[in-house]
Amino acid sequence: MTDILKVAIEIAGRKYNVNIKEADKDVFEEAARMVNDTLTTYEQKYSYEDKQDLLALVLLQYTTSYIKMYRSKTRDSNDVFVSRLRQLNQVLTEITDKMEK
Repeated sequence: MTDILKVAIEIAGRKYNVNIKEADKDVFEEAARMVNDTLTTYEQKYSYEDKQDLLALVLLQYTTSYIKMYRSKTRDSNDVFVSRLRQLNQVLTEITDKMEK
């Protein structure tokens, strides 16, 4: 049986509680770190006041990276990346849903 953890992932200064498989904890933490690092880079580079705009740019960067990888790799090697991108998409969707409320 797979253990499910409730983990607080911080993105853009906000904490989000997510239920994940214990084996995926490091993936979620790394994804959050990557998003936050990219967000910080964009904050320094661009003068947006709304973090949602910066998150949209981060999402665009990761999505374009995904498309490039998808086009250049075989289907088998993309399955892992697609899974991670879907996880990242889930986290970003939760963020934007909470920002809209």
